[in-house]
Amino acid sequence: MDETTITAKAHEVPDPDWEKRSATLYRAWVQVRYHRRRQRFFDTVDKSSKALTAMLGGASIIGARLKEIEPLVGPAIALLSLLSLVYVYSDRKQTHKELAEQFAGVIAAIEQTPEGTESPQDVAKWASEYAKVVAKCPPALKTLTIICEQEQSISQGSEPALNQPGLLARMFANFF
Repeated sequence: MDETTITAKAHEVPDPDWEKRSATLYRAWVQVRYHRRRQRFFDTVDKSSKALTAMLGGASIIGARLKEIEPLVGPAIALLSLLSLVYVYSDRKQTHKELAEQFAGVIAAIEQTPEGTESPQDVAKWASEYAKVVAKCPPALKTLTIICEQEQSISQGSEPALNQPGLLARMFANFF
């Protein structure tokens, strides 16, 4: 290629199929990040509540010094068990694991097509697959979504479009 061909290609109008492909790929990666974080959160909460329940139960049986707080141990164990039963952490963890895998499947389908060879049918199929998986998702947590979008932008080498949430918002991103 000569210099004029390279310059002409650099000033070409962007390919709409490429832009749609890139947008779907970006959104799918954000969803993978989001659902992996949710999976990790529910796994941590599930294991922590089980560990605390076992620790409190075992300590109340063994610990002589716990006689002073023994009246609180039973209700604490009941509360932890109730939270685990009501929120079913392990089911939520599994849901987010499956959603992350489905979004990764969308990414795999997109990446399977060589760059620059995508057709409008390919782009429409990927957008459709993405929409089908999104339809299965529970409502998203806004702050956590923003955090995941920032991480994905940075991993792609671009500047994040949104400001980073404050420290307090990041600390509670998995709750609200």
